[in-house]
Amino acid sequence: MSPLKRIWPGLLASLCCAIPAHAGEPGTQEQVRKFAADAHFNGVVLSGKGSRAEYVAAFGVMDADAKKPLQRNSRFFVGSVSKWLTSIVVLRLVDEGKLALDEPILTYLPEYRADTGNQITLRHLLSHGSGLPNGLMDAAKKDPSIERETRPTTEAMTRYASGDLVFTPGTRFDYNITNWILVQAILERVSGQSYAQLAQRLVFKPLRMADSGIAAGEAGNVPNLALGYRSLEPKVERRVYTLPNYLVTGGGFYSTAEDMLRLNHGVLSGKLLSPSSKKALLTIERPESNYALGGRVRTFKAAKTVATNDGTSGAYRTVAWRVLDDGRTVILLSSMRPDDEKLFAFTDSILGLQGGEN
Repeated sequence: MSPLKRIWPGLLASLCCAIPAHAGEPGTQEQVRKFAADAHFNGVVLSGKGSRAEYVAAFGVMDADAKKPLQRNSRFFVGSVSKWLTSIVVLRLVDEGKLALDEPILTYLPEYRADTGNQITLRHLLSHGSGLPNGLMDAAKKDPSIERETRPTTEAMTRYASGDLVFTPGTRFDYNITNWILVQAILERVSGQSYAQLAQRLVFKPLRMADSGIAAGEAGNVPNLALGYRSLEPKVERRVYTLPNYLVTGGGFYSTAEDMLRLNHGVLSGKLLSPSSKKALLTIERPESNYALGGRVRTFKAAKTVATNDGTSGAYRTVAWRVLDDGRTVILLSSMRPDDEKLFAFTDSILGLQGGEN
């Protein structure tokens, strides 16, 4: 008997059984079912408009050993969408007058090395244009256990994020996880709070995101978490997600599909940010990668401009796309990495993006 059938009676059938929130547009349910079956999708799909979830569907298992199926309110780590959330937290503090995007980071971290600290700004860090070497990634290649380590953020800053610049800040795009150690150090320094407390106060609470939080991977013992898997067939193989505590700004955000809709609507259509901060969030800083602050903004052939936030962390894969003009939104949360080509083709189809960018 297939391991999947042993895990949960009827699981294979459940790959074609959605949990609708509302009827949605004609054909949406059939599109979702076809995608889920074809991609062997293990996760949650949401399609909505504005603040309204028109259709939500859960497929597969949350915990194979415990024989628990996924639910529409299961929680997932969302990978690099964490960086978009962190940028929103930064901009909330900009609106409070506690931070400025274009101040040298030495203003906030006076113990940081002066020669580079006087050149790098928060805008550079949030847009991956700092010019810093990727010290954390280089160290992790030599010692993979770093992904599980715990140390004070300021110590990690000195150890991994204080190297000599490899290019002049603001002149190039370099997707660099090390930037986010510095962002975390600045946020904790100016607020006197942990990043988890800041995200709760500035974003989760005002947007009523009761199922979201910050944790250092699965070590955080997140309730109702969809566990990550390398595979479910021909055998069940777990993939545990771990993250250093000083890097939760870059990958420690977990959420549900409906909370992710609240985030997208509250930030992009609501009043969480001032007009100037919302504009900054959506202004492309690095055109070569369509990268703004913590996420991408892309214009498609269908003349639609879309905030496209994607994330990968361990087995987790996230798509959170919102059309800026009409608020059409697709959220895909997976705990077993699907085929990206199928994932993005499905997203394009649901949002009517007509297969590519301008």
